[in-house]
Amino acid sequence: MNQSNTGRNSTFSTWQLTVLVIMAGMGGMYFYPHEFGRTSLSLLALTVLLTLISMAMLSYSFKHSDSLSFPNLLQDNFGTILSKIILAAATIFFAAEVCCIAVKQTQMTGLFLLEKTPPQIVLAVTLLTVCFIITSGIKQIARTAELLFLAIILPLAFIIAMAIYSMDYGELLPLLKPNNFSISQLRSSVMPLSGIAATAYFAGYYEKKKLTRSLLSGSALLSACCILIMICCTGVFSIEGTNHLSFPLTELSRIVSVGNISLNHRFDILYIMIYTAVTFLTSGILLYCCGISLCGVFNIKSHSCFTFLLLPIIFAFSYLGLSDSRLIELISAWGKIFFLFALVPILFVITAIKTLRGNNA
Repeated sequence: MNQSNTGRNSTFSTWQLTVLVIMAGMGGMYFYPHEFGRTSLSLLALTVLLTLISMAMLSYSFKHSDSLSFPNLLQDNFGTILSKIILAAATIFFAAEVCCIAVKQTQMTGLFLLEKTPPQIVLAVTLLTVCFIITSGIKQIARTAELLFLAIILPLAFIIAMAIYSMDYGELLPLLKPNNFSISQLRSSVMPLSGIAATAYFAGYYEKKKLTRSLLSGSALLSACCILIMICCTGVFSIEGTNHLSFPLTELSRIVSVGNISLNHRFDILYIMIYTAVTFLTSGILLYCCGISLCGVFNIKSHSCFTFLLLPIIFAFSYLGLSDSRLIELISAWGKIFFLFALVPILFVITAIKTLRGNNA
C-alpha cells in the first residue's frame, strides 16, 4: 500500500514518538551500567555518534520510501525471501531483549524487595503484565509512556545530580584512557542502547517530514543518560566497584542524601517501583516488535495472535537466564551491532541508489 508523504496521517505526536524512542532503550540503560567499566568513554562516545548517524540513515530510508512499516521497507529493498530471513532473526533478537530485561527485573526485585518470593513467580507476573499491556496496541503504550515520562525522568535526574555532587572525580581518569579496540568492548558499549532497534518498527507510523527530529532527539537524550550514568557510577563506586555490583544504579539510589538527611533505604524503593513501570513499557515495546516481526514472516496482519504464543517460550528462556544469561545477552548485543552498523547502512545505500536513479530518470 502506497501513500504520499504529505497525505500521510501520523499515528503519534512528535513528543510521543520521541518518548517511545527513549523508552525502547531505557531498560538496558538502567540495568547495564556495570558494562561501562569494560570500555572507555571515548569508545562509548563513538558508539553513540554512530548510533545517531544510524538513526539519521533510518529516517532517510523511510522518507524516500512509500513503505509504511519496517517489514514493508525490508521487502521493498531486499525482496520477499531475504526480508523474511531478517525478520525471523529480528524475532529472536527482540525475544532475547525481552528475556534480558525480564531476568534483570526479576533479579533486582528478588534482591531488593521480595527476597522470599520464588523468582519464577516474579518472572511470570512480569511477563503476564507485559502481555496485558500490549493487547491495547502501540498507541496506548505511547500515551502511557508520555504520561509516565516525567515521573521516570525526574527521580533519575535527582539521583544523577546527587551523585555528581558527591562523586570522586579522580575515579573518572581511567575512563579517559584510550583502550585497545576489541569486539568485547564494542559489545559492552552497545549494551546500554538496548531496544533502540525498536525505533524502526514505529518510525513508519509517523509523518516523514518530522521523523528525523524525533529519532535523533530521542536517541540523543537516551545516549546522554547512558553517559551520565556511567560517569556517576564510576565516580561514586570506581570502575572496580561498579563491576562488582549487579545493579549499580539501584545501589546509587540507596546512598542518595540531601545535606544531612539521608534518603537511603527509602528513595531506592520509590526508584525500584518507578523502574518496574519502565520495565513493563520497554518490554511491551520490544514484545510488540517481536510480534510484528512474526507477522512479516507469516504474512499475518494482526500481531495479537502471537503475543501469548510467545509467552511460554520467552518465560522458558528467561527462567534459564536466571542461572546463566550469557546466551541471551550475546544475542542481544550482536543483534544491536548488526542492526545499527550493518542493516540500517545497507538500507540507506540501497535507498540512496534508488533515489538517485529516480531523480536521473
